Amino acid sequence: MNQISEAANSPTMGRRKTLIGLLPGLLITLVFAAISFLTWWLLKGTWLKFSALLWAFIYSIIAVNSLPALTKERFLPGIEFASTRLLKISIALLGLTFSASVWVRMGGEGVAVVLINLVIVFLLGLLFCKYILKLDIDLAILITAGTCICGASAIAAVGPALRAKAEKMGLSVAVITLFGLIAMLVYPILFAGPLAGWLNNSPQAFGMWVGMGIHETAQVIAAASQINDALSIATSAKFIRIFMIGPMVFISLYIFHRFSKNTEQGKFKMTIPWFAVFFIIFSLVYFAIESTSLKNSWIALSSNYIAPVVTFLLAWAFAAIGFKVKLSSIRAIGLKAFLGGITIAALAGVSSLLLVKFFWMPFQL
Repeated sequence: MNQISEAANSPTMGRRKTLIGLLPGLLITLVFAAISFLTWWLLKGTWLKFSALLWAFIYSIIAVNSLPALTKERFLPGIEFASTRLLKISIALLGLTFSASVWVRMGGEGVAVVLINLVIVFLLGLLFCKYILKLDIDLAILITAGTCICGASAIAAVGPALRAKAEKMGLSVAVITLFGLIAMLVYPILFAGPLAGWLNNSPQAFGMWVGMGIHETAQVIAAASQINDALSIATSAKFIRIFMIGPMVFISLYIFHRFSKNTEQGKFKMTIPWFAVFFIIFSLVYFAIESTSLKNSWIALSSNYIAPVVTFLLAWAFAAIGFKVKLSSIRAIGLKAFLGGITIAALAGVSSLLLVKFFWMPFQL
């Protein structure tokens, strides 16, 4: 009898019970991830080319707020695992899809204006959200980092480091996606109209502006594709911002540590976000392999196999985050966040336009 009891309490048995407990939540979020990935694949050639992450987020929020059965306790362990551990693993692996070589390709002046714009938008946006709108510091950081880096992916990276609630991550994604979509439509119109002469009708200048000012990668591609010869430089500028995901996690964590009420009460302890460390390491690994004879094979492997897998994992994690979002909580804090989102989006557009005009274009002559 004792032997049976000991076997039941063995580490192996405990791990098996833990895995079984995770399965319902993991499977339901996996289904939503698959549906989202399929939606992205079917619509990627249309104007609705939202990322699989965003579709997963939309579908899961609608489902969990419409079907109370999905909130049952048996789903919670798997949802928690996917929205935390799986999310961090996915962010780390994202580094294998971006090369640090983008810094070399853009040249000194290109890198400089992208980083200057990032700093301007982050600092002024954070000050506006924190001191004018009086938003919680974690929500202010999420909205600002999402705008100046790369939308949902940046929020997915920064959120776990701040231990942000799902509702705040969800609200940040909604705000950034909305104004990113508006920017995607407005930028080409402005370039075709009043800003054409001001930017010397230069597709490269337009591409730099789009790559520096619009939030999501898909939105950057969609906007830049409207103007011939703008896409390459737009994506290069965007990739510099994406590479800054890792450093931004550390910066955001430091700021949160300084301003969080929990810190003041001695409840918050600064920790190292290892997933951000590995994101940077993997980006450098990509760069190192690019410098060898394996370059073409590695790029093909990364773009054709690693990138889709990582995208799917991120969609899986975002489906889980969506399952933790209650619309009632979003409504309670929504208006100020939307004011913050539109203000920071406008700031990003104006500051990037001015930097391109006065600090980048003169070096291209």
